[in-house]
Amino acid sequence: MTIRFIHTSDWQIGKPFRNFEERVAGKLESARVSVIDRIAGICAECQVRHVLVAGDVYDNDVIAHVTLMQPVHRMARAEHVTWWLLPGNHDPARSQGIWHRLKQEDLPGNIRVLDTAQPVELEAGVWLLPAPLVAQSVAEDPTAWMNHAETPAGAVRIGLAHGSVRGFGSAQESSVSIDPDRARQARLDYLALGDWHGRRRENARTHYSGTPEPDRFPDNTPGLVLLVSIDAAGVEPQVEDIASASFVWAKREYLISAADDLGSIEREIDQLADDPGQLVLRLTLAGRMALQDIGAIEEWCAALEAKLQFLKADLSGLLPVCDDDFELFDGSNELAQAAAFLGEIASDDNDARQGTAAAALARLAAIARQELAGDQ
Repeated sequence: MTIRFIHTSDWQIGKPFRNFEERVAGKLESARVSVIDRIAGICAECQVRHVLVAGDVYDNDVIAHVTLMQPVHRMARAEHVTWWLLPGNHDPARSQGIWHRLKQEDLPGNIRVLDTAQPVELEAGVWLLPAPLVAQSVAEDPTAWMNHAETPAGAVRIGLAHGSVRGFGSAQESSVSIDPDRARQARLDYLALGDWHGRRRENARTHYSGTPEPDRFPDNTPGLVLLVSIDAAGVEPQVEDIASASFVWAKREYLISAADDLGSIEREIDQLADDPGQLVLRLTLAGRMALQDIGAIEEWCAALEAKLQFLKADLSGLLPVCDDDFELFDGSNELAQAAAFLGEIASDDNDARQGTAAAALARLAAIARQELAGDQ
């Protein structure tokens, strides 16, 4: 008997993206709901009947009714899948909270809310041990009860929890500590964890799936779900990473010396996503170069922004080398004097005003170029 299931977590339905313009924010919010359809498709393709969501199904426990029900309708359509939902630190199982509201709805039989710490039979011979959170932070390890949880002899035991085994948390928002040795202590064949938004393997039986749809510029590996196969109790599980994301979030930093370097950078960016319209990029460029090159880089960034879903470009590290560039300002003695003043500061690595002066000089050069273009 082999049990196969999808392990996912940290959907955070209803998460706002306040640092993005409304057009982009709406698409990112929508992607967090539509990922449910992609997970259902993965289940159909892999012939999997169960999805275990290890906490933070919702972004918070005070949300509008429409936000509450959007994922329910998506899950209900996937009748071939049973969805096992665990309250996390963003959506804890408080009295009269979000899970109480949800259970007042006429939920279909393929949606199961795991708001009680007690064994639940997933399939014949397979038992799920959930550790729902009742608050954003809890003093005790919510998985401790699993050590003494009774299941039939020879049963496969799967733990489901939300918290930190190594002192990290979801943006340091919560304080929920889980013993990294819990799988061994509780005789778990697999411990499915949530809270860390990237893919992470703690040991052969303890894994973080990460969020299936990225929500920040990563230092980890988001955008996956895990396909888990367990052949029998005591047998090491097989865990496969499966891509699930719609948008690709990336951050890149480059040290450059001229606009000619942009060709290789653009080729690298093109490799980040099959569709550039699905790329959310934070780009940092730094280096010393001619004012004319800084102007060319600004124009290149404007063209790149139009191609991607979102671009946040930080050019504050571009410092002008002004030796041959001041002919831009020949038409105005005042502009030439201002450019010389700013150029001196921008060239001084010991001056705290260097970055501000460099940005001001680049802006001054852009204005001068516009004036020259208008005169021609």
